[in-house]
Amino acid sequence: MPLTRRSRIAAVTLATVAAASLGAASLQGGSRAAVRDITVHEGTNVAVTASPDGRDLVMDLQGVLWSLPRGGGEARRLTDGLLEPARPDFSPRGDRVAFQAYAGGTFHIWTMRPDGTDVRQLTSGHGDDREPRFSPDGTRIAFSSDRAFEGSYDVWVVDVASGALTRWTEAPADEFEPAWTPDGGEIAFVSGAGSTGTAIEAVDSTGARRTLATAPAGARLNSPSISPDGAHLAWIQFAANRSRLVVDGAPASPFEDVFPFPAHWLSARTLLYSADGGIRVTDLDAGTSEQVAFQATFRLVRPAWDRKRFDFDRTAPRQALGIVAPALSPDGTRVVFQALNRLWLMDVGGAPRPLTDGPYYAQDPAWSRDGTRIAYASDKAGTADLYVLDVATGAEQRVTSLPGAEVAPAWSPDGGRLAFQDQAGATHVLDLASGAVRQIVAPLFAPGRPTWSADGRTVALAALKPYTRRFREGTSQILTVDVESGATRYQEAAPFESLSTRGDDGPVWSPDGTALAFVMQSTLWVMPVDAAGRAAGSPVRITSEPTDAPTWSGDSRRLLYLSSGTLRMVAREGGAPSTVPVELRWRPERPEGSVLVHAGRLWDGRGPAVQHDVDLVVAGNRIRAILPHRADAHARAAAQGQRVVDASGLTAIPGLWESHTHEWISGKFYGARLGRLWLSYGVTSAHSLGDPDYRAVETREAYASGARVGPRFFASGEAIDGERVYYNFMRPTTTDAQLDLELARARALDYDMVKTYVRMKHEWQAKAVRFAHEEMGVWVGSHYMLPGMSYGMDGQTHVSATTRLGFAYTRSSGGVSYGDVRTLFARSGMFDISTTFNSSLYAEDPAMVDDPRLIALNTPWDQVLLRGKRDRALTTDQTVSLESLRREEETLAAVLRAGGTMLAGTDSPIDNVATALHLNLRAQVKLGGLAPWEALRTATALPARAFGVDADLGTIEAGKLADVVFVRGDPLADVADAANVELVMKNGRLHTVAELMAPFTGGGATATSGPAHRRLPAAPGVAVTPARWWHDPEAMVEEDHR
Repeated sequence: MPLTRRSRIAAVTLATVAAASLGAASLQGGSRAAVRDITVHEGTNVAVTASPDGRDLVMDLQGVLWSLPRGGGEARRLTDGLLEPARPDFSPRGDRVAFQAYAGGTFHIWTMRPDGTDVRQLTSGHGDDREPRFSPDGTRIAFSSDRAFEGSYDVWVVDVASGALTRWTEAPADEFEPAWTPDGGEIAFVSGAGSTGTAIEAVDSTGARRTLATAPAGARLNSPSISPDGAHLAWIQFAANRSRLVVDGAPASPFEDVFPFPAHWLSARTLLYSADGGIRVTDLDAGTSEQVAFQATFRLVRPAWDRKRFDFDRTAPRQALGIVAPALSPDGTRVVFQALNRLWLMDVGGAPRPLTDGPYYAQDPAWSRDGTRIAYASDKAGTADLYVLDVATGAEQRVTSLPGAEVAPAWSPDGGRLAFQDQAGATHVLDLASGAVRQIVAPLFAPGRPTWSADGRTVALAALKPYTRRFREGTSQILTVDVESGATRYQEAAPFESLSTRGDDGPVWSPDGTALAFVMQSTLWVMPVDAAGRAAGSPVRITSEPTDAPTWSGDSRRLLYLSSGTLRMVAREGGAPSTVPVELRWRPERPEGSVLVHAGRLWDGRGPAVQHDVDLVVAGNRIRAILPHRADAHARAAAQGQRVVDASGLTAIPGLWESHTHEWISGKFYGARLGRLWLSYGVTSAHSLGDPDYRAVETREAYASGARVGPRFFASGEAIDGERVYYNFMRPTTTDAQLDLELARARALDYDMVKTYVRMKHEWQAKAVRFAHEEMGVWVGSHYMLPGMSYGMDGQTHVSATTRLGFAYTRSSGGVSYGDVRTLFARSGMFDISTTFNSSLYAEDPAMVDDPRLIALNTPWDQVLLRGKRDRALTTDQTVSLESLRREEETLAAVLRAGGTMLAGTDSPIDNVATALHLNLRAQVKLGGLAPWEALRTATALPARAFGVDADLGTIEAGKLADVVFVRGDPLADVADAANVELVMKNGRLHTVAELMAPFTGGGATATSGPAHRRLPAAPGVAVTPARWWHDPEAMVEEDHR
């Protein structure tokens, strides 16, 4: 008999608890493991509850529940990290502890005995159930949940004995963090828009409501709790980086970083709570506070593993894996696709031939229904525009010249219109005959490519539908839009499932109009639909292998798709697929001959020392020698035909690393600019921490072959996520079998790292770590420090970022990372990446934003946003922003000086490309107290070591790869000088900044006047309504990304 979802989750959890009792080494299955016991005395965002008699405490420290005597001392671990419990609450009788837990991949309400035994799950389903609080009689538990699936959080109550559920609130606002009145007649809760609590209200079982407190302007409220006599209300109030305990509207403790959890009333005038890295008790009458000191020991089992080997010198031909957006011709005989910075046309069974060439970027090819024309996007006129190519003659026509970017063209069935999308995520329709353009869909957050119905009346695309405002995730659904009215309709491909990505994975309408094809659970499905795209039956799975980028044949009988780097063809009904061979090979670019550079100063990246007046000898792609400068050596080299470079007025430093990027968040809109912009600011190595897989691999191959100019690109595909997703390039994963497919694709496409994302449960994360290490030899990172640190996770990708909990265990609301975080990172061997998302320092160098490199190579729209950040930094009070930045830099410096590894990253292009990295380095010096050379190492030697390539990269030494930047000034005296790049050498090839900028100065080398356009009024359905709040792009921007 198959397990139900609820029983399956419980069984999985019991299994993981058992595994943990054997030690994390059993998860890794090897004896080459370093075991470390690390004791901490502080906690970041620790939560605490007390037994009714006040003698025993249970605290949540780093996602583990611990028991602790009221007087403090050594904490005893109660739960397994894979259970992921949080927000503990003692029952009134002291016999149970309630908590939320994520085991199984969704938050639910659980209870256990205070000694950690008899763990029971009370709620189940696809909704998230959070923040449990026992009723005064112990028979019920109040919690918040989105289980009604009506777009907001509500307060619910579960009967502990029977599991029966009762909904107590149902207002449109988000209502969460419940707390009972002492008589059990009412539940107080936070009410607000999203995660910003604006009021504390109370409701009784009849639905009668009253307001208990209102947030002051600029503040948010959290975690109410009511005194035992019902006379006092406590809550947490946050504003301007200060989080305070408030009782009856007045500050009640001296601490300014109170953690966002309910204070526990030990008596009518005594409160237990957590703040400033510890557990605190405050006597309201006496006005005194004391600390409950604790120590807790984490056991880390860190298996050794053999790293992937990068052969940076091999130039033998290799098969292209980065085949992007293949499209089958209507007659089924030809395929057009993108690879190696070109578009290619290939007869099925034949050899590809290039359709485009040159330094610019071409993408998103699409066949007209009659097979005579191909539409595509290219930035060869400066920004991405649409072109139509006549397949027979090779003649092409530029058909858009709008101010932004136009990408993702899709032909209407009659061939007279193109649907396309812009950089804001809006969808438009272009009439080819008249040039008229009309917007039909509002700017959406990272939508998929459009596809037309057979009658030309409807367009469908993949779009995110969030569950609530409070948490950003939802499912990627099929959005259909009436082209005339703009009326939209969302539908799930299957209940609680997502399309695999919002990119090239569909939906794709069959030419006969009877079906939509899409990728779900990383396999190909076909769903019968009516003329308007409404499901007319259940979808049918037709492949069982990793699948991406489906397109139809013109007779609607076959589908072409990608599987692990191979083109495949399958019948509409399924069956055995056939392989469509693609014989396309490339060679890594490697310069010939030697280069001799006279550098006035050289910092090799190993320590504070600087060499003066040296000759850097480069042969091919490697540094042959670093010698004292000799003028006669330069004369001889010039006489022998070698290239000689006078950089005597410059300082040579190792090429910089961008250690955290997602190129394809905006890569389609940057095009060929992006790699050039990175290089022009000294970035010679960029590491993807998650991108659309085939586009990331294409970038790696295009940059390495020289087909497109850019840094070394260490590629990774889509991060592996859970049932709910946010970004278009995260893989929603819902079954063990699908996880196997995701990992198989990662291995086949030769990822350079694997990222697990916000909603992926830790049990699967442990499996991904083991696979990546043992089968691929690559590192794994996520947004979570623990429990990944305990079983071999290699890196955390931010000091803190989005988590499924709504708070981070690595940084408080006030921006502080306490001793637990700093000690664990310093001693574990796991690295962290600092992504500051802070523009305050533009005020210290306002001209930086107007640099010619940015004018030429930044996109015009991002340049406008960058200037806006600079202007706000100059004209508004930056005190709070600078304090947040200082706190992050203090953490970075503390970890580094205690022996840990911290890297500089940006998350660009979410943050500004290139400039954000340099602001990061400047902040480390100005606010973290690092010497410039120490800061520079976080973007040179340290990432090379963390990523396992320090034998070849990261420092300037004989025998290493020639990745060197030559800057004006002395960055060892003023780290800002690191941005003054004059020359950049990547893999032995030397570029001037002028050369990098050249294709995008003066409008582009092939710029011509574009077609005239007539802007028609947008379709009526484009207007944003409260019911579709996420169609407002501002509503989808996270606060720390603004």
